[in-house]
Amino acid sequence: PGARTSEEREQPKAAEDTKMMCGDARESPTSPLPASVSAPGSTSVAALIADADGGALGERLAAMGLDASRSSSFAAAAARLLAAGVAPETRATAFWVPGRIEVLGKHTDYAGGRSLLCAVNRGFSVVAADRDDAVLRVFASFELTGEADVAEVALAAAHEAASPAGWAVYPAVTARRLARNFGIRGGVDLALSCDLPEASGMSSSSAVVIATFLCLSARNRLSAQLRARLPTAEALCHYLGCVENGQDCGHELPGDAGVGT
Repeated sequence: PGARTSEEREQPKAAEDTKMMCGDARESPTSPLPASVSAPGSTSVAALIADADGGALGERLAAMGLDASRSSSFAAAAARLLAAGVAPETRATAFWVPGRIEVLGKHTDYAGGRSLLCAVNRGFSVVAADRDDAVLRVFASFELTGEADVAEVALAAAHEAASPAGWAVYPAVTARRLARNFGIRGGVDLALSCDLPEASGMSSSSAVVIATFLCLSARNRLSAQLRARLPTAEALCHYLGCVENGQDCGHELPGDAGVGT
């Protein structure tokens, strides 16, 4: 809330482009793409663990208003990558993707209405290490139950390909859509550690879509394409919704079956 920046005030053309691409006919303020998309940072798997052990990661989390103890979840995700054979020096990115509570407007969002949402302090600690092939391998850890699972998806899979069952359908659908819309070919080993209660209505499924998108976008350096085709945060959010439900996001970003819900 508050006054808009000069950069935001100078985006009327971007807003018009957004309406054309994503079909949003409402007049609403526009926001620039977040830094996690436009300028994602990187580290290495070993450096992330060292930062967590030494306290530097906790300090950075606290400076952003997050729980400093969350650093242990990032370290656990990075350690799982090492256990899977990822080299310590491999380039890596890390993201925090929170769950959310839908205070008002549940089921109106995808019908063109408005919702009142808030992020929660539970969610996904995500670490992704670059691969040299077109494969997405996901290592999921569910902190509340102690369960762990692995899924693997080829980025070049056609939209007719069968999707995996369960939670793995969400990263699979996201990878497939990005391969179709943006031609990505750079894969990642993605480890995520989740402390959201299962089936709690805190949008764990959408968080997995967003986490997968962030990691693959950073790996394939999609920033320039995203700024050209989805120039505002609102346009990007609409696109990610279309990824999940399978709808087209304009003629240039066609959809497919989505996750089936």
